[in-house]
Amino acid sequence: MAADTWIRRIGNELLDLVYPPYLYCISCGKIIDESRTYRLCNDCMQAMNWITGRHCPVCGKPLAETDPGESCFACNERAAAGRPHSFDKGHACAGYGACEQSLIFAMKYGSRSDIGVTLGEIMYDRMAAEYGTDVLAGMYDLVIPVPIYRDKKLTRGYNHADLIAESFAKRAGLRYDPDIVIRTRNTAPMKGLGPEERQHNIRGAFRLRESRLPLLCSKSVLLIDDIFTTGATIDEIASLLKEDHVNEKGETYAGASRVDFLAYAGGRDMISK
Repeated sequence: MAADTWIRRIGNELLDLVYPPYLYCISCGKIIDESRTYRLCNDCMQAMNWITGRHCPVCGKPLAETDPGESCFACNERAAAGRPHSFDKGHACAGYGACEQSLIFAMKYGSRSDIGVTLGEIMYDRMAAEYGTDVLAGMYDLVIPVPIYRDKKLTRGYNHADLIAESFAKRAGLRYDPDIVIRTRNTAPMKGLGPEERQHNIRGAFRLRESRLPLLCSKSVLLIDDIFTTGATIDEIASLLKEDHVNEKGETYAGASRVDFLAYAGGRDMISK
């Protein structure tokens, strides 16, 4: 871990002892009490773009008012072009707006690892509300976080998706494994890239850990990440998980039978240019 990262983490831990995180809204920093749901003040709770209305049945994004279809513009375009997603079904908790961005940025760039635990709680409640706790406990054999590159993890001190996935899996009573999928190289930031550029950017950036291949055979998998936009990363990993793989001994292992994903936030439903 880099020295500046270590110093920042120690400083944050000392501050947490004096000013416990649960006393402040995790979005705006306003003083709250321990009873607040998800450690959010009333204003931020109301400002969150919770997905309670129309949403895409394929990727889970909230549907735009200008979209008359059953699915979002992006999923419709993919289907029309004969390029369906590699994953089977997507879920999201909120649309990506200012409050959602503030949580994700603080978690990823502000050393607020505690927010990952809260997002896992939010994502569990969203799935439990739709499927029920008993059904959810039997829906998936494995919960897998989207990995980040090792250098980035060393600098940050953690993988934010790990924190979310572990928190979610504990609440759901599901098996969590952060070591199945490995990111083999760093990639350029996805922001500003078009759908095809994102696919090219992420292609070949992951591999599976050989020792974990038996765990995937015909299993149902839930991928966890903080935000879903075009789905390039999720598609790449889902395709890899579903493939049959041969290890160094020549033994063949079947891939996962189903791969769904769950994200805290879903990007806007908009037509590609």
